[in-house]
Amino acid sequence: MSDPFATFAANTSSPGTRSRIITPGASDLDPTAKSIVLLTFGDVTLVPSGNAPAVTLAFVGLPAGWVCPFRVRRVTAATATVATIEG
Repeated sequence: MSDPFATFAANTSSPGTRSRIITPGASDLDPTAKSIVLLTFGDVTLVPSGNAPAVTLAFVGLPAGWVCPFRVRRVTAATATVATIEG
């Protein structure tokens, strides 16, 4: 399958090119995610890429399809199914 965007340089505002399901925990994502997206309704607690490891943000009652406005270094807890937006 041909990708007409393959020659475009990726940047912070370009769409992601990869994704994976996240298992919340105490480890940093490798690589840091451009963002995350909730695949189901729920809550998520995360560490933005510029925060110290213990400085978390909790988002509650989010709809499926919610996209985080931060680059994400770690997801520490979630009641929703969460996937990365990478590349």
